[in-house]
Amino acid sequence: MNIFFDPYSDYGFKKLFGEEGSKDILIDFLNTMLPERHQITELTFSDKEIVPASMMDRKGSYDIYCTAVNQDRFIVEMQKARFPTFKERALIYSVWSLQNQIKRGEDWKKKKRFAAIYFVGILDFVFKEELDDNGNPIPNKLYTNVRLCDDDGTLFYSGLTMKFLQMPLFKKTENELETHFDKWLYFLKNLPSFDHIPRILNEPIFSHAFDVAKLGNMAPEEREAYEKGFMDILAYFGAIEDGRETGKEEGKIKGREEGKIEGREEGKIEERIKVVKSMKAEGLTVETIARIIKLPIEKIEQLLHEK
Repeated sequence: MNIFFDPYSDYGFKKLFGEEGSKDILIDFLNTMLPERHQITELTFSDKEIVPASMMDRKGSYDIYCTAVNQDRFIVEMQKARFPTFKERALIYSVWSLQNQIKRGEDWKKKKRFAAIYFVGILDFVFKEELDDNGNPIPNKLYTNVRLCDDDGTLFYSGLTMKFLQMPLFKKTENELETHFDKWLYFLKNLPSFDHIPRILNEPIFSHAFDVAKLGNMAPEEREAYEKGFMDILAYFGAIEDGRETGKEEGKIKGREEGKIEGREEGKIEERIKVVKSMKAEGLTVETIARIIKLPIEKIEQLLHEK
């Protein structure tokens, strides 16, 4: 049974980075990616209404908005499911944050500079391959730091920075960790699988983070919130389906199309097995999994024994 929660879940992400009592954890994590002049000493969690929830599908993503003492703005987003326009969304969120600094029309005429905007995306997937202007593949990197620059690399505007962490590309083992940033990535990537605190992470900030992440420290209502967080994962993998809709579709399609449906159904079963085993590995009981997925306990046990 797991000791620590999954930071890629809605509950885990917000508990680790989005609460007043764990603010020092978020500050330390962000400071590993910030220049010396923008190091954070204190944060205030901000109003999330700057991003209209209705603009695009939010499934599988969890956000935190905060402001530093010097008024720098930070948008930290955890994205579990692959989102085809995630880069565009990062730009839109950042522009909204800039726009939110304008209170009245007269503000356009003021000489006061806008607060810097930092967008940090922690991704549990790798960007789909894209091509540059010459038709060459753009390489995916673990850590991408994006700023507005001229073609010759000269910085054009210093007030907007976007940082992307493609976590599947982080491969370092405990013995290969060199920097504090490495340690944070190792912590986030492996937290659910730790059965003890690695010696290399025996530092005050990580001790606090491990304490926050302990499943055993959850109150009953927190455990319920954590379990509900798996609904996003279930929606992503397509593990929840309407049996009646599936039956209607199968009844309408014949011949070659029936083969396609059979293939899709096999894929759904494989995905469901993966999700159920993941939930069990997180320490959820068979009864809890059955309640969340709305399947009989016998069916859950059957899926757990599938290879």
